[in-house]
Amino acid sequence: MRNKIFAVASLLIIASMVLAACATPTAQPSAPQVTEVVKTVVVTVEGKEVVVTATPEPTAPPAEIKSKDPTTLTYAVFGDPETLDPALDYETAGGELVMQVYDTLVTYNKDNPVEFVPQLATEVPTLDNGGISADGTTYTFKIRQGVKFHDGSDLTPEDVAYTFQRNLLQGGTASPQWLIAEPVFGPGIYDVAEVVDPSGALDDDSAGLQAADPAALEAACTKVTDAFTYDDAAGTVTMKLAQSWAPWLATIAQNWGSIQSKAWVIAGGGWDGNCADWAQFYGKTSDQINETPLGTEAMGTGPYMLDHWTPGEEYVLKANDNYWRTEPAWDGGPTGAPAIKTVIVKNVTEFSTRYAMLQAGDADMIAVGSQADYPQMDQLTGEICDQTIDNCQPTDTPDKPLRDVKGFPVVSRTDSFFTFAVNTEGNNFIGSGQLDGNGIPADFFSDIHVRKAFAYCFNYDAYLNDVMLGEGVRSPDVMLPGMIGANDSDPVYTYDPTQCESEFKASTLTSPDGKSLWDTGFRMTIAYNTGNTARQTVAQIFQQELSAVNENFVIEVTGLPWPTFLKNQRASTLPIFVSGWLEDIHDPHNWVVPYTVGTYGARQKMPADLVSQFNEIINRGVAESDPAKRATIYAEFNKLFYDNIPTILLYVPTGRHYEQRWVQGYYRNPVYSGVAYWYALSKQ
Repeated sequence: MRNKIFAVASLLIIASMVLAACATPTAQPSAPQVTEVVKTVVVTVEGKEVVVTATPEPTAPPAEIKSKDPTTLTYAVFGDPETLDPALDYETAGGELVMQVYDTLVTYNKDNPVEFVPQLATEVPTLDNGGISADGTTYTFKIRQGVKFHDGSDLTPEDVAYTFQRNLLQGGTASPQWLIAEPVFGPGIYDVAEVVDPSGALDDDSAGLQAADPAALEAACTKVTDAFTYDDAAGTVTMKLAQSWAPWLATIAQNWGSIQSKAWVIAGGGWDGNCADWAQFYGKTSDQINETPLGTEAMGTGPYMLDHWTPGEEYVLKANDNYWRTEPAWDGGPTGAPAIKTVIVKNVTEFSTRYAMLQAGDADMIAVGSQADYPQMDQLTGEICDQTIDNCQPTDTPDKPLRDVKGFPVVSRTDSFFTFAVNTEGNNFIGSGQLDGNGIPADFFSDIHVRKAFAYCFNYDAYLNDVMLGEGVRSPDVMLPGMIGANDSDPVYTYDPTQCESEFKASTLTSPDGKSLWDTGFRMTIAYNTGNTARQTVAQIFQQELSAVNENFVIEVTGLPWPTFLKNQRASTLPIFVSGWLEDIHDPHNWVVPYTVGTYGARQKMPADLVSQFNEIINRGVAESDPAKRATIYAEFNKLFYDNIPTILLYVPTGRHYEQRWVQGYYRNPVYSGVAYWYALSKQ
């Protein structure tokens, strides 16, 4: 169909067995059905009748589940890191590796995404301990002594200050540095190039930046180095912000706050610390960074060391047996050398292969392709846990090898993004590049009627029920449900083929010979990252529903390796891209910025006037401290977003995690880039 995507009372038991053996043979069921029979009898004891019920024999517990090798953990995933440079990497595959190899100044209190504990700092700065100034603009960190990088060199306050300086100066809109730039330079300034030229014309333009006024370049660099200073004698690092920024600790606790060795970065081709030439290091792409050790190697202070990364195949981490931690970061947390000595993360595209690895015990955990894979995973599940592994119950098949941790909150979502002005250079996703029945023009999605038509032609219920198995909440707004600014009563686009047809017919796009879009038809490709079957299904729903409305509407669906998918996103060559966002900090600002003026907005090439309208609202929203007033401001944002529909908003899921039951210590922090912090795990 169109909506489908695809003990016992021993005498009675013995008697029943005898009767079955003597009876005339009949067709037998494919699997024997065993019914527990409890016999109730009346006996006479000392002249009194007493009712006695036989007690069933207890069911034998399942055999102990143990791994083949308790010192090695194997995780099968789809997708590859884009780069290993913490300053540039802004995706989950690379982030998962970075968080194991590097340490940050502060980190999360286990699974709490808004409570912090010290890591490379000896304490979390507060107003009470003097680490935060009274006006909230200056943070002072006391740096831990005696910590060694993996090459044996000492961590110093200079390394910490240099890390943040170099990250900001390397900049680039494909990086996470906008999160650091705004609090340091001021709201609405997302890249260091905008300090040199506020118009944003030099963003990602290394050659143009190098040709800028030398005095402006020097001033921008000085602004950065003044913002992050160090005192080796006192063992401190001081950070100065443009204004009070409540989520600052949350910002630097993430992967882009990973501390690197200044000497190692410079030796690997990174910024040399000289303000006179910093522009030469600005705006590097992942391809450029990966031509140096900065992008393909890793050297931090963390609990794991990178053994090797073979792109497209695997990366392997080895335990740092000299890890510095002598006190647990949280109650019951690990100390010293990791219990898991080797972590192998294999890039396996096909879910069936990953599943077979899990079934055979050759993988400790795997990435599922989508929620549609849950029923198959459930066939191997012997234990179900409610949000944490501290609250688990056996299933009806307690001998099965997997544990399912389910129902935990998720701070991510997947949506469908339109590109308003597609980059046509070498583009294989827009067919002929014209509205001639064999392609689409570059400005296809600049027509609001086309965007609305696609929104009305998406079968939301099919996606929720057949792919997400009902485990999701329709989100009418960009920010997550329950967050400041989110309003459950805001309007949403619904599946309505009749309205879809009307919007297509209202389009003013015409073919070269003057025919309407409806009469001409179109052909285009929707890409997804290979292995992500949820995103693949989104593309297939578009393919199916649009062709049902008009047979001349042709959608082709293709999978791309994760790094290739990202590069095409950033190059704005994908007319539609199905992608996801995992929040960096739990605040609406971290959603409204990337969805309009930042990460995704830049790739979508929205018109300047629309970007300007979003920017004005966003800057008012982040500057307002009163939650009620912020919500009123974001209501303006939500209306502007709905009316212009730059993106089709889908669902926010609830989470599940499957693992072999011999894995111990798992917990889920919703803002982690990866599935787990390997240092906390052990195996039986």
